[in-house]
Amino acid sequence: MVVFDAGILIALLTPRSTEEAKKERLEYLVRSLRQSKTKIIIPTPALAELLVHAPDFADEFSHSAGFEVVSFDQKAALECSLSVRAALRSGNKRGKQKSAAWSKVKFDHQIVAIARSRVAACIYSDDKGLLNFARSNGLMAISADDLPDDPAKAQGTLDLAEQQH
Repeated sequence: MVVFDAGILIALLTPRSTEEAKKERLEYLVRSLRQSKTKIIIPTPALAELLVHAPDFADEFSHSAGFEVVSFDQKAALECSLSVRAALRSGNKRGKQKSAAWSKVKFDHQIVAIARSRVAACIYSDDKGLLNFARSNGLMAISADDLPDDPAKAQGTLDLAEQQH
């Protein structure tokens, strides 16, 4: 299982706001995950943010076997409480996100808690704060900018007409 945050979902589903190369990398990622039968988790806090920007996608994931919307349930609440408690004990509840609003940091805590409670292998996000927070909690976290290009797109063509002497 892997987790997609709202930014990744928005980039994937709303092409008008996404550069073409990034969208192609994300589409290749989704194809690769489907081929390997890896479930893509969408945490409900990320879904809520997606629906603010793209309300037409409310039912998009209920029809796709490759995606699973995961609620902030009791298991995730326990994970989140441990994380927030540790942050409070450290004297800096925002952690490395010093300038972020506490409401944003709490969303990040919830997303990471859902990922940890589901034993997700990775979180995909373009949010530097979420990426850093996930990594500090032992999760692999990858930005869309760090995704590989689709090898099929890199395949060049050989112009044999120019090769003749």
